[in-house]
Amino acid sequence: MTIVDTHCHTGIHKYEPVETLLFHMERAQVDKAVLIQHGGETDNSYHVECLQQHPGRFASAMAVEPEDDGTQIRHWAAQGIIGIRLAATSRAQHADPLAQWRTAAELDLIVSAPATPPALLGDEFAEVLRTFPNLSIVIEHLAGVDNNAEPPYEDYARVLAFAEYPNLSIKLPGFGEFCALPHPFSDVPPLAEMAIEAFGPSRVMWGSDWPPVSSREGYDHSLSFPMEHLSSFSDDERAWIFGETALEVWRF
Repeated sequence: MTIVDTHCHTGIHKYEPVETLLFHMERAQVDKAVLIQHGGETDNSYHVECLQQHPGRFASAMAVEPEDDGTQIRHWAAQGIIGIRLAATSRAQHADPLAQWRTAAELDLIVSAPATPPALLGDEFAEVLRTFPNLSIVIEHLAGVDNNAEPPYEDYARVLAFAEYPNLSIKLPGFGEFCALPHPFSDVPPLAEMAIEAFGPSRVMWGSDWPPVSSREGYDHSLSFPMEHLSSFSDDERAWIFGETALEVWRF
């Protein structure tokens, strides 16, 4: 099974350098990873450096200034960055508020979309879905549900109905994002199973959220716990969730 971590942050001004991520990946036997640009950083040159120094090991999602009309997006895409991080409600501070979404669609980029259920259920994201039906959008962090979610998870279930859009997929984080600590988690809500049932294993992808996950269950457990928790799924289904979906969506 090829294992791909689809949600890692690395940098030189915030978080840790890529060498620290590689240590964790090798220890946990993770083969590849997607570098997601962290908030507040729009200089994506370190991501480009990581891509060049470790060919085939990483993909990357950039971030750009709110005022960008697509010029910065084109600049970073020309250097090998195939994704962009745009919040579900993101609008450019430009005459064309959808300029960044539009450029992503024109360049066939993958959008990694931080969100909450209310954001995904609002008019702004609905406009994105109508306008860019072929744009690959990956919903981050199980749509932003956390350990405050309570059954019957009505808003979350409404978000999962977006699985009807074939251009959408969803990230499965380390369970520390929605289970009460400490690890090993004893009370696990069915949020992962609900997402897999709605989207199917071929549109669900695991992402650790390193390094913030280090303050929860830690990198190794962010993989080993969901692997064990989802052991009732077939080997083929788990292969999609923990690697094959990411390989396809992020074009490794």
